[in-house]
Amino acid sequence: MGYESVADAYRRATIGLTAKELTTHYSDGIDEFHSSFVPHLKRELSKLSGDEWQFDDYVAYAAGSDVDMMGHIVEAMIDREGVVLYPGDWFGFMVGSSHQEKIKWTSNSAGKMACLCIPSVRNGHVTDEMFSYLDEANSCLLNINLYPTLSPAERKGVAAVLNSVLEKSIVSVSFSRGFGMTASQLGVILVHKDNPLRKRYDQQWKWYSYFYNQIATRTFMQINGEDLSVVDDRRRVEVSDWLTSKGLPVVGSGSYYVKSFRPEGDLPDYFRPLMRGKLLRLCFKPTPV
Repeated sequence: MGYESVADAYRRATIGLTAKELTTHYSDGIDEFHSSFVPHLKRELSKLSGDEWQFDDYVAYAAGSDVDMMGHIVEAMIDREGVVLYPGDWFGFMVGSSHQEKIKWTSNSAGKMACLCIPSVRNGHVTDEMFSYLDEANSCLLNINLYPTLSPAERKGVAAVLNSVLEKSIVSVSFSRGFGMTASQLGVILVHKDNPLRKRYDQQWKWYSYFYNQIATRTFMQINGEDLSVVDDRRRVEVSDWLTSKGLPVVGSGSYYVKSFRPEGDLPDYFRPLMRGKLLRLCFKPTPV
């Protein structure tokens, strides 16, 4: 969903762009990424988590989008330790793979790399079952996706529980969903400095980082998170009112953006196209401004 404040941030980010900056993007630009953007990103993630997350010992890499980077990681890990996706979560984890048949939808993650969006795009939540799924895995690929749209208390609670798996995780930050930066794509991963996967793929990930979107990083640094929170709070109310008007259960927790239900009995015909198996999945796009 779009935010007018993000559109304003894009405009500010491009003011004063010079030909010299275009020339030195692969040298001065990568220095700017590490010296300015990465510390800012770490501070913002810590702030969103209610200071539960501290990424001082984490190294950052970038790519053209979160899908590009995660596609590379999944492809690299399929034969190394195997990759599993939590049932019903994000299909995008597998789209970059040439061996999709080897990627399993299962909550049994023992000895594998477990992939999950935070919160899950399956239902807008992170459940106890999902935490167990991550805990049992050999390594994790976490896509910080709709996380900014959670309420502050819920963000803090989710972050506190995830602390136990962060060191074995690759934390991928999506800027297009929770932050509304859909006019540009940018993928950034944070990896603990002692994570064996970081040591194995450091050279490749450094090369990916040269091609990061500098306009996107500058835009993110212009965004005021409080402006987004005001809009998200209003959207949360709009979704609650809509659910009430349709006689559906009002679920206050989780992201306002996606809600899923297991209906009992027959549904009105206009809901039937939204059924997947026995799950009714609703994606909300309230008033954009």
